[in-house]
Amino acid sequence: MSTAVLVVEDDEQISEVLTYRLELDDYEVVVIEDGEDCWEYLESTDELPDAMLLDIMLPGIDGFGLLRRFETDERYDDLPIILITGRGLEDDVVEGFTLGADDYVVKPFSPSEVAVRLDRLLQ
Repeated sequence: MSTAVLVVEDDEQISEVLTYRLELDDYEVVVIEDGEDCWEYLESTDELPDAMLLDIMLPGIDGFGLLRRFETDERYDDLPIILITGRGLEDDVVEGFTLGADDYVVKPFSPSEVAVRLDRLLQ
């Protein structure tokens, strides 16, 4: 059974690059472009993805807003989350980790580096 990764990213080019790279490693990738749609998707499924790549600046609920919701629901306690964002200021990085992100990658990024970081989180 393949490992499922949810990519929450509103930039189509970035989500396509991530999807292409992750599928090379046999990940099953689902892409959602909006924070509100992500929340609805996760709340409507019985089986969470194995990991999530999450942008911060999203339409609907932003990435930090999603992390705040995850904090209040133990169902998400074991969901590995890598933030992938253009927000690289120290305050943003600290907030991401404080809210429960497992890793933080600033755009522009290497898709191969993201894949390695994801592999390490899932070991």
